Amino acid sequence: MDVEEDTLVLLGNISQARSGCLCMNAQCGTKLIALLGILLGFTCAAMLLVKDRKYLTASTVVLIIFLSVFVIITVLFVLASVMLLMAALDEDTDLMSYYIWLSIVYLCVQLVLAIAIPLVLIVEGRYPVAIALIWMVIVMIVGLGWTHFISVVSSYRLSLLNVGEI
Repeated sequence: MDVEEDTLVLLGNISQARSGCLCMNAQCGTKLIALLGILLGFTCAAMLLVKDRKYLTASTVVLIIFLSVFVIITVLFVLASVMLLMAALDEDTDLMSYYIWLSIVYLCVQLVLAIAIPLVLIVEGRYPVAIALIWMVIVMIVGLGWTHFISVVSSYRLSLLNVGEI
């Protein structure tokens, strides 16, 4: 009977336990995001440099740098958004606040680069203006979607803070 009672006590404690995201903190998440993003960005830059090294011009180097930074920032933004979602599931308002600001910074840099890259391509003469404008509109629509996601999580964070004050 002791084993059954212990099992029932353990099962009763599971519902009262905190979720499994206890090991997640801002420092660990930031290091993971930075490491994975930088590795992917350098890999993309190396592939582009090896492929086009015979036709390297100043505008091509600027374009490669912009594209590499764009890939890095995109990966960092997606990872920060995933960490933000994990913090929301854990109902940790401090981590939510941290990852909300991190996501906003990454989104802003991403949108600036999404406008700068087509401008470099237009100046270089690789793309017509119409295609670049279509690209910018698509990126802005996607950016609005991500902004909505961040605002929903931010509203959820504020509701958690308001419940905590009552």
